[in-house]
Amino acid sequence: MKVPVSWLNDLVASGMDSAEIAQRLTMAGLEAEGIEQIGIDWEKVFVGSVERVEQHPDADRLVLATVRAGDDEQTVVTGAPNIAAGQRVALALLGARLIDPYSEELKMMTLKANKIRGVRSEGMVCSEKELGISSEHEGIMVLDPDAPVGTPLRDYLGDDVIEFEITPNLVHAFSMIGIARELGALADQPVTFPALADLSAGTEKPDLVQIDAPDLCFRYVGVVIENVNVEPSPTWMQRRLNAAGVRPINNIVDITNYVMLEWGQPLHAFDRNDLSEGRIIVRRANEGETMETLDHIERSLTSEDLVIADAERPVAIAGVMGGVDSEISDDTTTLLLESASFNMVGIRQTARSQRLRTEASARFERGLDPNLAMTAAQRATALILELCPEARITEIADQYPAPRDQKSVTMPRTEIKRLLGVDYPDDVVLGVLQRLDLAPEIVDENGAPAIRVQVPTYRNDINLKADVVEEVARIIGYESLPETLPVGKTAPVTIDPVLEFVRGVQDSLTAAGMNEVITYPMLDDNELALLNPDEEAIPTRVGLAEKPAIPFVKALNPLRSEWQQMRPTLMPAILRNVSENLKYNELVSVFETGRVYLPEGIDELPNERRTLCLAIAGKYSSADLYESPREANFFDLSGALSHLFAEIGASNVDIRQASHPSLHPGRAAEIVVKNQVIGVAGEVHPLVVERFEIDRSTRVSIAEIDIPLLMELGLERFAYRPVSRFQPVQQDFAIVVEEATPSGDVQKVLEDATQPLATSVRLFDVYRGESVGEGNKSLAFRVTLAAPDRAMRDKDLDKLRKRVEKQLKQQVSGTLRS
Repeated sequence: MKVPVSWLNDLVASGMDSAEIAQRLTMAGLEAEGIEQIGIDWEKVFVGSVERVEQHPDADRLVLATVRAGDDEQTVVTGAPNIAAGQRVALALLGARLIDPYSEELKMMTLKANKIRGVRSEGMVCSEKELGISSEHEGIMVLDPDAPVGTPLRDYLGDDVIEFEITPNLVHAFSMIGIARELGALADQPVTFPALADLSAGTEKPDLVQIDAPDLCFRYVGVVIENVNVEPSPTWMQRRLNAAGVRPINNIVDITNYVMLEWGQPLHAFDRNDLSEGRIIVRRANEGETMETLDHIERSLTSEDLVIADAERPVAIAGVMGGVDSEISDDTTTLLLESASFNMVGIRQTARSQRLRTEASARFERGLDPNLAMTAAQRATALILELCPEARITEIADQYPAPRDQKSVTMPRTEIKRLLGVDYPDDVVLGVLQRLDLAPEIVDENGAPAIRVQVPTYRNDINLKADVVEEVARIIGYESLPETLPVGKTAPVTIDPVLEFVRGVQDSLTAAGMNEVITYPMLDDNELALLNPDEEAIPTRVGLAEKPAIPFVKALNPLRSEWQQMRPTLMPAILRNVSENLKYNELVSVFETGRVYLPEGIDELPNERRTLCLAIAGKYSSADLYESPREANFFDLSGALSHLFAEIGASNVDIRQASHPSLHPGRAAEIVVKNQVIGVAGEVHPLVVERFEIDRSTRVSIAEIDIPLLMELGLERFAYRPVSRFQPVQQDFAIVVEEATPSGDVQKVLEDATQPLATSVRLFDVYRGESVGEGNKSLAFRVTLAAPDRAMRDKDLDKLRKRVEKQLKQQVSGTLRS
């Protein structure tokens, strides 16, 4: 919003210059973006008086004007059609810098003496475009008859224009009166409000206006004025409009724009003779209804748009722009002046749908005060009667179905100290609020003093007690608040243990040479069916989850139309990732720590479980001349898991052979902690591999682990014990067991039987042959033993060996080979 300072000074005598006004208002919450100084470049340009005008001796379209500026007279050759003796004009002397009116770009020129058709011209009478006031260049700028001759034009016409960025919540400041109220409160000076007309001279005619959509139109004031004379506006009004960025058109349209800038209330004037039945109907547009707006564009309307119509057709888009069928023309003699209040949301939607944002819609979108409509109508009527002395008010209508009253807000007296950290005397606080027209009073609230204010209807930004504190602070000045350091203790930062654990898992697997991936949480229903090697149906078990009796969780807002399912397992996304990466890489080793979504019941939120899924596939290549590439297998995945469990302190995790519909028969296992399954692992079934567009011969190893269960059951605190200062002893145990006995079970028995002396138990050989019998296998383990207080002796080893032999026979039916 552009605010001419001379106009502002007419409303409130602040005693401040332009820079101070901008700074004080900015600190009070109205951001000044810049100051434009009109006339700053008008050096050697003065107010001149045209003494006489003579015809040029050698040119029919040129005249010789003798212009006096002070005691000197200059002869000026000009072709201006409107120059005449007795006028006050802007006279530029030699050396003045003016805008080149014939250049499309902004180009300055320096005035020099020259001969035009043999006559020396010693200056120039200027148009508004040459001075940068407007784009008008049809003739010279004629000043008011009382303009002081010889005065520098900057002193007479120059002005400063401050441009403000008005935020949506400050619609009360989106006008000259609004800015003046703010400045008056800051400077403790009264605001001089312009004269308003008494509309009682008009006959009240309620049927002049009919509101059929009261939810979209809160108030409509209509004033019929006869005997108007449409002509150019007076110079003072045109200059103010130009300075504020509005192009003058004619006196009636200019008055509506002037009042909009002055009071912030948009108005519109209709030629009443062009209105069917001479009345207004405020209604929703009919679906597909059209009208031509003032920009000469045919607009198609919907039932969501509010229109101003006569008895037959729409004549304006409410709050946005009028129509050409009833616009003010030079022949207009009777007009119907509109001043209305519309629903801010409806205006915003219409302006967006029509791609038509105007000065009017910019104000209505912020939510104008309905009580302002009558004030603006009175002000516009006063100006019309002033500029058209023969005009008279004949009819008036004010449709206001639900009048808006002012509200009160009560603020505890201690609230200022609590929020600002500083308090002010009662007289200071009450004085500030009084200057803001809030009518404050001190009241008792629950035995404590409080301040109650009456909020004018135009201040829709004051609703809470904190808003009242803000008014006090910004008028007194935020810059006056004392600088203090905050008092208090900073709350300690607590790290989510689950997140910390997940980060540890990620770091461990990355250190093991794997790559972290992030996949989408949604998938196609068919993706789950691909995990079933036997048929085109979702298998009985998807990853860790058993297929529920109720449907899996559906996505309400899918990222893609085909992604209707929230994933219950990470396996499909990881296998798809492996499939894509194998096209470009020999080895793929990836993992993801994401959430799966398991149904809890109909219309209930799902159980979002943090899950780890990792997969390895492809070939390990080597630069070693004597080492051939090898295919990745389950033992590579098992090694990564072992590394992970060791890093996070999961020492009691068992891997047991099991079956899983998506995994290869005989190459599937469950990850168990305390007899509870926390994960599955194994090689993916060849048919499933093929369904994910991976070569069937590729061995894809995959595992999925429930992270919360792993945290809850699998983690133990590391038990540290001192290193023995005695030499450790290594003993090898060859244990014969049945082929079906898992090596992990045998190792667990061996670890328990050799405690607390064993520091390491490692499987280093597996043998099958005639010497161990058919259906058996021999597992060779190397056990490292150390006692903390003595060297191991033969009798200690013999005793230990007997205990091992006994435990193996009892628990896994194993025997020691001699």
